[in-house]
Amino acid sequence: MNCRSAPQPDGAAAAAVGGQRAVIEMARALHAAGRAFALALVVEAHGSTYRKPGALALVANDGRQVGVISGGCLEQGLVTLARDALAAGEPRDTVFDTRADDDLIFGSGSGCRGRMRVLAVPVPPGSPCSVLDEILAAHDARRPARLSLGTVAPRLQLAGEVTLWPPPLVLLLGAGPEAAPLLRIARTLGWFAWVADHRAGLLAHDDLHAADRLIPGRPAAALRALASERFDAVVVMTHTADNDLAALEALASRETGYVGLLGPPARRDELLARLTDEQRAALAGRLHAPVGLLLGGEGPEAIALAIVAQLQQALHRVR
Repeated sequence: MNCRSAPQPDGAAAAAVGGQRAVIEMARALHAAGRAFALALVVEAHGSTYRKPGALALVANDGRQVGVISGGCLEQGLVTLARDALAAGEPRDTVFDTRADDDLIFGSGSGCRGRMRVLAVPVPPGSPCSVLDEILAAHDARRPARLSLGTVAPRLQLAGEVTLWPPPLVLLLGAGPEAAPLLRIARTLGWFAWVADHRAGLLAHDDLHAADRLIPGRPAAALRALASERFDAVVVMTHTADNDLAALEALASRETGYVGLLGPPARRDELLARLTDEQRAALAGRLHAPVGLLLGGEGPEAIALAIVAQLQQALHRVR
């Protein structure tokens, strides 16, 4: 079975990558191009803050910013911090404290009532950077990057470590009408999303440009070919009963924590009745069927939104 990357999107579609993934991919591109920038990392957060420890942003030497630490009120301070780190050639940190009443009038005016420490690490052009190397290695391996603050910024005497979590990897078994809008939303969130389907015509459709990988094959064959991959979630959405059944049978023996099944309750019950007792027991507690939150609406876009909303809820409970 041949797996292939999806056609590379261009224009607006390429710019739609969001989340922490957008920051990391921009950092890789700038470093490869020999451009200086600073990585800004939230290392402490208390009270009500827009971002939590592990949140990452980037400020290039030309002032371009990818990622945020606030709803806009603290971003100028972030740029100033990043430029200070770039000018000094070593990490700098600062504390944004919006808990006092005075901040509403004389400070950021955010009213968030929180305290956040942010560390800016300069990445000079053409030079190795252990922090960036660790973040990129963890991102490529889809594992958490655990950064020791004492190692990242020894002169600042910061204690503890901060963890950057990898973006989720979601597999869609089926390239039906819900796949394209689901992929677009997932890409905006910064997730990785793969699609498997045995129908070549569906996989060749231009609407799937937001997929990171396309896998030709029926569900059971695709899952066998991807036996070494660890998916955060698999959504079964082939719109055919036999293929959905084969997918559930194969997923019963995998450890994927979230399994979604598209279709009405009656169809779900028919499929579950065709599984063995052992397979039903193996899926219990992780099968979401019908998949998606009850948000209302109809059509592919509404269904895709409902699925992503439930995925977002379920995947963040794990942490």
